[in-house]
Amino acid sequence: MNINLVKFRNLERVYNNNKVDVNYVKNTKKGDTVEISQMGKYLNKVNSSKEEVNIDRVNEIKSKIESGQYRIDSNELAKKIIEKMRGEHN
Repeated sequence: MNINLVKFRNLERVYNNNKVDVNYVKNTKKGDTVEISQMGKYLNKVNSSKEEVNIDRVNEIKSKIESGQYRIDSNELAKKIIEKMRGEHN
């Protein structure tokens, strides 16, 4: 059995089922649009931030997580989340 032929036939079927009439697209004069969510905008801002990352600290935490030694104080975490939501903590 030729697996590549089966994959190609499935791909061709999917393509034909989803094919769009080119003349319809040209006559509508609308192109594709993209809308970025607020979360996406925030993540882009964080990603493009110029803040320095303390790679030694990141590696230290990563090592502790992998070895099972990293512990989180759930009460302290909850307090920080509430402070952040209230705008009390940066």
